[in-house]
Amino acid sequence: MGFVWHIAVRYFRSTRADAHIRALSTLTAGGLAVGTAALVLALAALAGFQNLLLEDLARHTPALQIELGGGSVSGSALQGAATTEPVRGLAALAAATNGVDGVQELLYARGWLADDDRPIAVEVLGYEKTPPPWIPVRGEATPGLIVPVSVALRMGLAVGDMVRVVSPRPGLTPVGPQPRTRMLPVDLIYRSDRAEDTDDPVLVPLEQASALFARGDRRLDLTLAPEADPEQVGDFLRQGIDPTVATVTTWRQANRALLFVLRLEKGLVFSAVALIVAVASFALLAALSMVLSSKRAEVGVLAAMGAPPARLQRVFLLLGALLSVGGAGFGGAAGAGLAAFLDRYRVISTPSDVYVVDYVPFLVRGTDVLVVLLVTVVFTAAAAVIGARKASLLHPVEAMRSART
Repeated sequence: MGFVWHIAVRYFRSTRADAHIRALSTLTAGGLAVGTAALVLALAALAGFQNLLLEDLARHTPALQIELGGGSVSGSALQGAATTEPVRGLAALAAATNGVDGVQELLYARGWLADDDRPIAVEVLGYEKTPPPWIPVRGEATPGLIVPVSVALRMGLAVGDMVRVVSPRPGLTPVGPQPRTRMLPVDLIYRSDRAEDTDDPVLVPLEQASALFARGDRRLDLTLAPEADPEQVGDFLRQGIDPTVATVTTWRQANRALLFVLRLEKGLVFSAVALIVAVASFALLAALSMVLSSKRAEVGVLAAMGAPPARLQRVFLLLGALLSVGGAGFGGAAGAGLAAFLDRYRVISTPSDVYVVDYVPFLVRGTDVLVVLLVTVVFTAAAAVIGARKASLLHPVEAMRSART
């Protein structure tokens, strides 16, 4: 390896003497640096936005829920819980699971809030004990309604106002079927910190919600310990619950379509920006070809003196690595440093009424940088292999004869 290293370093230093080769090698290193930095910056910006979106989803999506079905729960799975009451049995199973701090029943339904003017369609959430942790309301249950500020503004509601809750499920009366209604006071108005709050639910006590929306979507909402992993807890619960009885859903499974789109977006951005590195690799191939052309006689002499083709090939592979490693390493470091600077000082601003934040966030992940460097190595290695193969196929007699002519 001493011979290979010595010859490769000698050729690398000789590139500074020839103006054409020096210019081409500089452009090669610069192109690799720009491509690597652009790829790191693009992934950092994308990771910053996606990280904010995932954090927002985690705050406003139930971490773990059990959607109730119509079957029964096995006694062995519930470890002695009553099999005639599936809801209580599932709640007992969930409460006994490690990492679960609390369990309460929820009821999802669609209904209307009506005042003297007109009804407004709303999402209704019946809760049993306290408002769920993914709703920005803290405290105990109230006997009345907890209304989002968007609905309160549309209807002109204030705390203490009475409002009619209307269910699409009719009830039989002496004059025929009539909508089920309840007059309830507005006990609290809450403001969501979402970018969009049009779908924030109206919270109703579970007893009132059950009377109005008996056929609503019933679920068990699980409050997890801070250190608990929703995926691990969900996998454990699935082992003890018949899928015909209930379905365990984590926040990632509830948003799996969006998460797939985010992964697809990252892959497409990575593929598009990586073309810069691919183009710079062609410049590396050109630089190696020019070095081989200028050193054609020397390569022929080395081959005539007994240097095997495989060793000559390794010489140019190492030369390609020396020409590319500086540009790729500098570009990766510059891209990561620039991304950290832009994020820390929030240099690039965005319209706050359009995006969740008023600046472009950057998040540099070590895995992303490693993948970028790996892709750069693959592209440059492919170019170096092509150039080195030309050197290994060079016939020594023809090389020396062409050098004399």
